[in-house]
Amino acid sequence: MATSPFADATAYGMLAAIAARHGEREAIAFEEHRITFAGLRARVDAFAAGLAALGLGKGDALGIWLPNRPLWYVAQYAAARLGVIVVALNPRYRAHELTYILGHSRATALLLTDHLGAIDYLEMLDEVIPELRGATPGELASAALPHLRHVLVDAEDPYPGCHRVQDVLDAGGELPALDVGPDDVFTLLYTSGTTSFPKGAMISHRNCVPHGWHTGEVLRLTPDDRVLHALPAAGTWGGVNIPISTWSHAACLVLMEAWDPLRALMLIERERCTVFNAVDTMLKPLLEHPDLERYDRSSLRTGAFAAVGGGGPGMFEAVVKRLGVPLAFHPYGMTEVNAQSLMHDLDESVGDRAEPGVTPLPGLEVRVIHPDSGRACTAGEEGELQFRGPSVTRGYFDKPEEMRAAFTDDGWFRTGDLAVQDGRGRTIFKGRLKETLRISHFMVAPGEIESFLMSHPDVDQAFVVGVPDAATNEAPVAYVIVKPHARLTEDDLRAFCRGKIASFKIPRAVRFVTDVPRTPSPHGDKVQRVKLREQAMKELGR
Repeated sequence: MATSPFADATAYGMLAAIAARHGEREAIAFEEHRITFAGLRARVDAFAAGLAALGLGKGDALGIWLPNRPLWYVAQYAAARLGVIVVALNPRYRAHELTYILGHSRATALLLTDHLGAIDYLEMLDEVIPELRGATPGELASAALPHLRHVLVDAEDPYPGCHRVQDVLDAGGELPALDVGPDDVFTLLYTSGTTSFPKGAMISHRNCVPHGWHTGEVLRLTPDDRVLHALPAAGTWGGVNIPISTWSHAACLVLMEAWDPLRALMLIERERCTVFNAVDTMLKPLLEHPDLERYDRSSLRTGAFAAVGGGGPGMFEAVVKRLGVPLAFHPYGMTEVNAQSLMHDLDESVGDRAEPGVTPLPGLEVRVIHPDSGRACTAGEEGELQFRGPSVTRGYFDKPEEMRAAFTDDGWFRTGDLAVQDGRGRTIFKGRLKETLRISHFMVAPGEIESFLMSHPDVDQAFVVGVPDAATNEAPVAYVIVKPHARLTEDDLRAFCRGKIASFKIPRAVRFVTDVPRTPSPHGDKVQRVKLREQAMKELGR
């Protein structure tokens, strides 16, 4: 693959270069708004000047607590222009997560919306900063968040203690001289903590800008492409990888504020979208939508489709054939090593492109290591997936112990994921290592059992955890959500398994539930498997 022209660029430098060459092309299509690259850069510069007028500069941190809208990216690239570090906040966060992340990141400023649907963000913020309502804008003194000085609200109405975004944009003033390099931190991306407090991965410009360009090369993006974008901007995929891969190739981002399957179908037809990236929690309602066939989807060409919430067997094939994305593929990625860190060549067969993986992009080396002995796994042997290279995070902000634990002595990042490398040099993701069941001398990924259980016509979702077992070390227990009006018993489901999967993979017990414990993440709710395992052990008396 060719060397990235943005190998030493900052995110802002990349945007400025594209705006200079493709200024009149559309960068963002949002509702009825059209923003060209020249217009986007002008907004970014104006917002950067406004932030500078507030006193923000290199090394400060700006929390962004917004849904997907153009302002998210305007603020992100304005911060990049100044060397201000963006702290990406999931719109689904509540007071607890907000307090911890703003405090830990030592955020100087917070940008938020006032309302999103029925959610009142300022009401939630009042729980965290009751001092705001009596503060002078820019002079906030919060007991809970002593570093926070500025709260910016994307609303027409003024709010006590807050700056209006429009006033910041109108503040004017001169931009400071550029003093940002590719190794400076671009953003802090906090991993969703299902078992502990979130950790803020430090993502530099060098970590993500060249990687984003290489992603666009794999997707074969050109200025004529239009990328439908509904993945949350608070995540590595939606906030970093997709915009950079799109804009580094002068393509247009067709932005959705929130995921809605009918709206997506309308936009695919109206905007002639060629690329669409999604996770299974988005795809399921889209593929099941009664109006799917009414809309023209023939413009769709490619996109990455990832399983995060138990999409079930046949979903990838449905994306290719029913949704009509002929060059779809299943990538692998994570916050610390970038979204789409393992990708596919679009010329691979459909069957190969359905495998989660498989080839690292430039800037990443990959290996699979036996989790107990530390030796390299042979082809076909499952082990821990590890990465090394300039696209890997330098570590976690203000978490020295977690940083040391995350890297091997020779600099490889431990993903905590289970993978296997085949005889063709492909690396295939199998599941979370800590969730892997150790049944006798076998390592079994829960997803393997879950996928099979979801092939039953009455099963909507399935989640498998391991409980201690005297004879086999661990035994699988399944928590199953059935489809509406289905009548399914534990005996029925176990009988369905017999003779079709290995006997040691058949769930020792099946529990039918309406839902399982979950925690918000940028790409849909993550199952809290630790809590689910504790629940299983309690129910089974283990």
